[in-house]
Amino acid sequence: METSIATLIILTVVLFGVLTMTQVYLSAQDTILESWREMEERLGDRARTQISAVGAATTDGNSVTLTLENEGSTKLADFDQWDVILQYNGADSEEHVEWCQYASGTGCWWSKGVISGDFEPGILNPDEQVQITIIPTEEITPTGRAIIATPNGITASAVFTR
Repeated sequence: METSIATLIILTVVLFGVLTMTQVYLSAQDTILESWREMEERLGDRARTQISAVGAATTDGNSVTLTLENEGSTKLADFDQWDVILQYNGADSEEHVEWCQYASGTGCWWSKGVISGDFEPGILNPDEQVQITIIPTEEITPTGRAIIATPNGITASAVFTR
């Protein structure tokens, strides 16, 4: 009788342990599966994203006008999360590299809006173009380069001359 009670207790503890470990294992597998799906979605989004610089110019050396085209199939928005890097030779003959922060209307860079199509305001749809203005801290002489990066890591660059 004593051994049957001890056996029942031990069997209950072992069964509880096995079920707990199985639940933890399945929960971990579910977490891994979910993160794998998110990674595939992010990589698919990157594969469908492509931007290119159609034109870049500076007329006075104090601002750069850059035209970008969405050549991919992903809609692009959230301009405040885009990175704009400006590399140029300044009037002081020094090379300057600046990261420009987005500011609507004024600041280091801003969008003049979609210049072709404009199917959805504030969103750069496929085959649409957007024109942005970049304001450097120094006057640009004679050449420079602008690099644009979307939030998902796709970049485009353009060389401009004064």
